[in-house]
Amino acid sequence: MVVKNLDSMANLRFFSGESDRKPWNDFVTASPWGHLMQSYEWGDFKVALGWQAVRLGVEQAGRIIAGAQVLFKKIPLTPFTLAYIPKGPVVDLDNETVARSLFQAIHQAARKSHAIFLRIEPNVLDAPQAHARLASYQLRPTAQTNQPRSTIVIALDSQDETTLLSQMRKTTRKVIRRAARQGVTVVSGQASDLGAFYQILAATAALKNIPLHHREFYEQAWKAFAASNAIHLFLAYYQERVVAAKMVTQFKGRSLHLWGGVSLEGRELGASYLIQWESIKWALARGCHTCDLWGIPDEIAAIVRAGGEIPQNITEGLWGVYTFKRGFGGEIECYVGAYDYAYHPLMYILGMKLLRNRAAAETLSISVDNMRTGDAEG
Repeated sequence: MVVKNLDSMANLRFFSGESDRKPWNDFVTASPWGHLMQSYEWGDFKVALGWQAVRLGVEQAGRIIAGAQVLFKKIPLTPFTLAYIPKGPVVDLDNETVARSLFQAIHQAARKSHAIFLRIEPNVLDAPQAHARLASYQLRPTAQTNQPRSTIVIALDSQDETTLLSQMRKTTRKVIRRAARQGVTVVSGQASDLGAFYQILAATAALKNIPLHHREFYEQAWKAFAASNAIHLFLAYYQERVVAAKMVTQFKGRSLHLWGGVSLEGRELGASYLIQWESIKWALARGCHTCDLWGIPDEIAAIVRAGGEIPQNITEGLWGVYTFKRGFGGEIECYVGAYDYAYHPLMYILGMKLLRNRAAAETLSISVDNMRTGDAEG
């Protein structure tokens, strides 16, 4: 639905019907700043969890040139909402005219939904110019990221399995082979296996003392992407027991390793190494260009930007995850992180003070997805 002219050449359009799915996804797929989390299916996934998805597009000559899928979540027992654009907006931040028009439309939609504040996490690589542009749109940076600011990405173009193995650390290759020799096998899962997948995630969360989404979160993710064959479930077995599990998505020729876990037994067997390797091989076989291992410490972005050396001997928290993932080769990619825009400054400031602790912020992030009409579960 076209709602108004932005200037003599462009229109603002809302995308909401089933007939809008393909043009929206075509735009997100073609854009250099597009991402899975701005796809129509990601919006469907979040709507099933109680969010509202509003898709705003700037059109010129019948073509979408910028857009944003804005997610709103109502805060129980209040008239207010939270507004969030994961891995967006999808816009050239250097095109000031178009970007300002898009942000104006986003702010109008957010105020209409009584948002306390807007958080965006653009799919834009970390660079001084990008930060300056975001500041010019009156957005303020925040350390409280929802999506990882740093990741490791493996290039798959013109690669084969032998080459990919050769690019890994010797220890990583050794553990992969040891796990296979000890009888760990990796198979593809179906919807009926989501219970086993969730049990592994729950075991991992208990082991690491981290919050966990409801099982429905992963079930809805599966439903949203299964129809387009853009999601895959891997299960690692040892003596008929599931000891590791991983759910991988595919979008724009990029596989993303969003969710996974390993039991204590699976860790001792090296099952997480074998399942990671099998999921990389799957992405290669599917013709993916890159494999995003998804999530290493946010601090790495600051270290890389400053030209410093990344510590190699820290193991607590996500640093242990970094040690694991770096063994598979690939390159570090860093993004600009999260930026906020406050519509109710006093409430925003109070909320940020309460969430200075990163663990509290991570718990809230999960709780927001788990919120129902009257309460929130961590």
